[in-house]
Amino acid sequence: MSRSSLAFAVPFVVFIVVASALGGCASSRPQGANPSQGHPPGQDSQMIRIPSKDGTPIAVECAGAWAGPSLVMVHGGIGDRTRWTPMFPLLSSRFTVCAMDRRGHGASGDSPDYTLQKEAEDVAAVVNSRPGTVFVLGHSYGGVCALEATFLTERISKLVLYEPPLQDRVDLTVASRMERMIQDGEREQALVTFLREVVMLSPTEVAAMRSRPSWPGFVATIESQIRQMRALAVYRFDAKRMSTVRVPTLLVTGSDTASPQLKQAISSLLGSLPNPTMVVLEGQQHNAMDTARRKLAEAVMNFLLGTTLSTPQDDDRTPTSPSSRRSGEPRSELERRVEREMRRARWSTPGKRPRSLGWVCSAGRPVQSLREEAQEREVLHCVLG
Repeated sequence: MSRSSLAFAVPFVVFIVVASALGGCASSRPQGANPSQGHPPGQDSQMIRIPSKDGTPIAVECAGAWAGPSLVMVHGGIGDRTRWTPMFPLLSSRFTVCAMDRRGHGASGDSPDYTLQKEAEDVAAVVNSRPGTVFVLGHSYGGVCALEATFLTERISKLVLYEPPLQDRVDLTVASRMERMIQDGEREQALVTFLREVVMLSPTEVAAMRSRPSWPGFVATIESQIRQMRALAVYRFDAKRMSTVRVPTLLVTGSDTASPQLKQAISSLLGSLPNPTMVVLEGQQHNAMDTARRKLAEAVMNFLLGTTLSTPQDDDRTPTSPSSRRSGEPRSELERRVEREMRRARWSTPGKRPRSLGWVCSAGRPVQSLREEAQEREVLHCVLG
C-alpha cells in the first residue's frame, strides 16, 4: 500500500449507502446555520486562507511568536478553530499558533465530494504553507486528519494526537438516527446523542459543555458529524502502515475517558508508531482544551520544546514511581493504567520521571516487537497529575 493512500477497505455496498445518504449534497453544512463562520480573528491574531489540493479554501487563524516554530491546531468533529483560540495565550509566547477551520466548518470552504483523504490534504496544505519548523496538534477526528497528513508531507516535525477515533466501531444506525433528528429540527438532541452514545461523555461533562459559549457552534456543525462517522466506518487501522510514521508523536488521553474504542486507539498507536510518548491527563475526559487548558498546554509544550509554562514553586515532593514504591504500598489507578498500557504494548522496565510537571512516567524497551521488523526503541509513558 502506498504511503500516500488512506488505509480504507470500502465494500461496494457501503459505498452505495454513503452515496445515497449524502444525496449528492454539496455540503453537510446547512445554509445559514453556522454562527462561527463570522467569527473575526482575535485582536492579536490574523486570518489567512490556504487553498487545499482541490482548491477548497481553508481558513487559519494565527497568533504569537512569529519567529518561533508553528503549531498547527486541528479541531475535532464538531465546532471550529475557536475550540483552540482560548489556549493561544498559553502557547503563543513560544509558538506561532495556527488554529485551522476544517472544511465545512467556520470560515473554511467545502466540497461536494467529501473524503477523509481531502481532510488530510487540508492539514498538509496548511503545514506546507508555514515557514520553518512545524508541529501539529489534532483532537479527536482532527487527530485522524493530522495523522493521515503525515503520509502527505514531510514538513511535520512532531505530532500531538488527543484521542483520535482510529478504531471506532461506528454504529451507522446511530448516524441514521442523528440524521433523522437533524431533518426533524432536533439538532441539539442529535448533538447530545453523539456526545453520549459515540464519544461516551458523562452526563456531567455534556452538561458542562452545554453551559459554555461554544455550544451553539457545536449544534450548528453537528450535521458534518454524519459524514465523518461514515468515513470512519470504512477506515481501517493498519499497524504495519503506522510503523512507517517516523514523526515523534505524543498520544494524549484522559484518565476518565470512558470510550473503550478511544483507549484501544491509543494502545494500538503505542504498539505501532516508532516514536510514541503517552500522557494521561488526570481527571479529564475528551475535552481538556475546555476543562484543563493549562495542563494540556504544559504537556504539549514539554513534548514539543522540552520546556514548561512555569516550574511549580510549592511542590518539591519526591515523586513516587513504580520503581521507588515501598513494599506493600497501594498503587494508584493511574499507575495501574500505565502498567496495563505497557503490557498491552509489551513494554516493561519502569524508569524515572521528570519532576517539573508532576508526571508519573515509565521508560522501557520493547520485550517483543509488534511490528514485522523488530527494532529496539525507547518509549515514555506519562501520567500528568
